[in-house]
Amino acid sequence: MIRALRSIRSPFFPSSHLSSSLFNSWRPNLNSPHSSNLINHIVSYSTTGVSTRGRRRKKKGTGDLPPPDQSQISTAIASLPPRFTPSDLSGAIASLPDPRLCIPLLHSTLHRLNLLRHGDSAASYPFLTAVKRLGTARLYREMDSVVSLAFSFSSLSLPENFFNTLIHFYSEARWISKAIGIYKIMRSSKTAARPTARTFNLLFAAILGHRGANSYVHHLYMDALRSLFRQMVGSGVAPDIYALNAMIKGYVLSLHVNDALRIFHQMVPIYGVEPDEHSYSYLVHGLCSQGRTLNARELYVEMRGKGLVPTGRACNSLVSVLAMAGEVDEAVAAMWEGVGMRRCPDFITCRTVVEEICRQQRAGNAVVLLREMRQKEVINGQCYKKLLTGIGEEYQD
Repeated sequence: MIRALRSIRSPFFPSSHLSSSLFNSWRPNLNSPHSSNLINHIVSYSTTGVSTRGRRRKKKGTGDLPPPDQSQISTAIASLPPRFTPSDLSGAIASLPDPRLCIPLLHSTLHRLNLLRHGDSAASYPFLTAVKRLGTARLYREMDSVVSLAFSFSSLSLPENFFNTLIHFYSEARWISKAIGIYKIMRSSKTAARPTARTFNLLFAAILGHRGANSYVHHLYMDALRSLFRQMVGSGVAPDIYALNAMIKGYVLSLHVNDALRIFHQMVPIYGVEPDEHSYSYLVHGLCSQGRTLNARELYVEMRGKGLVPTGRACNSLVSVLAMAGEVDEAVAAMWEGVGMRRCPDFITCRTVVEEICRQQRAGNAVVLLREMRQKEVINGQCYKKLLTGIGEEYQD
């Protein structure tokens, strides 16, 4: 995946390999008597390798399912009119009770459907419906087979929505190399299926959506994210609030808070986009993680002055950093302000506040605070007992 992300850095994308593997691999003749065997061979073709993470996720969701009922395919074919259109086939695919039957239904009907008409955007409807059904069911291998079949028709007009749907489901399956491959196809396309703001936002979310990644991993991904943002601006696509927030979040997660502040201060004068609560919350959390209490509090006050509600993570970070800086009264006030906005502190934040109050020889005030938090149901009974027991063990005097 790192290799695929590094490929974004280049301003030019050689598409010869992708074109040969995706577009020029097969030119099916649907009028041939051997068309069914040919389509079966096309569907078994896969564009790139499959990651083990996506394979584990797929097996986890579908390993215990019984085999599909093949008789339902005959029922779906019989319901089609004699000269059915792509919209009719799309409706039949959408009405299938089992999404695994999408590929067999395509096998049985594509030889009766004229897909070779140039400029017919409706011809992509069956493939888009099949991709959505299989992707929603997390049948990513079967979805990839449908994608390979759609790309095998060189004259098939695929809309921008089709490519964005592929990027969404490939990102959901953590097949980032495939998502970037789809982006490269869109970038090299001369039709209307060019990358849009939604395309870039999906890729931003895919790069930043690595679960369990630490700051070093985000630092590796930040180079690809920065290059992708430059390509977005260079292609004439205006960055929206989602793209700018993705850049701020990426810089914060990779510990480049000053770069995040630079993007933040450029939002209105350069991009004409007003920051929202997520823009402020990412920065408040990043500044708190670096111990820059004064800057974090200034942004927090500015955000509250605009009537924006911070996220729970930003509230917890501000309360914790104020407490560890010795400003326990300000931390308690910020905590109650967050409670008033339905941003209850987590256990670690509560423990930090209580410990810092006790370090100032105010264990009695800590107990009173805990009782008040329990009465107002800010913490549950289990957290209350743990924190009260900790005070009794460490500060018995």
